[in-house]
Amino acid sequence: MFSNFLQQLALAEKSYMDIGFLQNKQKSFLRKDNSLRAVYEYMKNDLKKIEESCKHVRGVQRDSKEDQRIPNYCQNIAQFINARINLIDLYEKIYNQAMTNKHMAYVDILNALETTIQTHHLGFTDITLTPIKAVFSLECDIVQQLFKAMFELQKLQFLPSLALIHGVHTRLLAWESKMQRETWKLGIFKNSPLPTLYQWLQKLKGAVLSKFSLYFHDILANQTTPTDMRHICSKLHHDYYQK
Repeated sequence: MFSNFLQQLALAEKSYMDIGFLQNKQKSFLRKDNSLRAVYEYMKNDLKKIEESCKHVRGVQRDSKEDQRIPNYCQNIAQFINARINLIDLYEKIYNQAMTNKHMAYVDILNALETTIQTHHLGFTDITLTPIKAVFSLECDIVQQLFKAMFELQKLQFLPSLALIHGVHTRLLAWESKMQRETWKLGIFKNSPLPTLYQWLQKLKGAVLSKFSLYFHDILANQTTPTDMRHICSKLHHDYYQK
C-alpha cells in the first residue's frame, strides 16, 4: 500500500514539475475537482489511512522495524505535501495576476512566500527526504530572490538587483545539478531536457536580467566597449535597448 502511494507521489511530482497545477483550472460545480492541488489533497487522506493501518497492525501483531518507520514517513511526506500545496497556491496567485494584466504586487507575493518558507522550515526533516527538502529550499530561494530583484528594480537599486540576479543564477545551477544527480537517474524527466517549471524560472530570470540591462544600460556600458555591450545584450532574453 505504501509503495503504491510512493508511485502516485512520483507521478504527482512529475506533473508539478510540468506545471500541471495550471491545467484543469475550469471546473463546474458538479464536476469532480481533478486539479493537481486536489490530487495532493487526496494523497494526504491516503497517508492518514496508511498511518491508521500501521497503528492497527501494530496493535494486532509484532511488526518489523520498517513497518515501525512508516508512520514517521507518512507524517514527513504529509508535511511535504502541505508545502507543495502552498507553493501551488503561490504560483496560481502569480498566474492570475499576470493573466489579468494587473500590476504585479511583488510585496504580497514575497509575504506569501515568506510565510510558506517559515511554516515549513522545520518540516519534512527525515533523512530520507533530505534531497527533496534541499530542492524545495532551492525552489523557494529562487522564486524569492527573483521577486526581490523585481522589487529592487522598481526602486532602481543597482547593486541589490545585481546581487539578487546573481543569486538566482547560482541557485538555478545548483538545482539543475541536483536534478541531474537525484532525479534523472530515475528517468522521470527522460523525455524532457529540463522540467517545465525550471524552464519557466529560467525564462523569468532572463526577463528580469533584460530589464536590468535596460534600466542600468549606461552604468553597464561604462564597464566595457560599445561592441562588447551590443554583443552581450544580443544574448539576453529581450534586448530592450536595441529595440
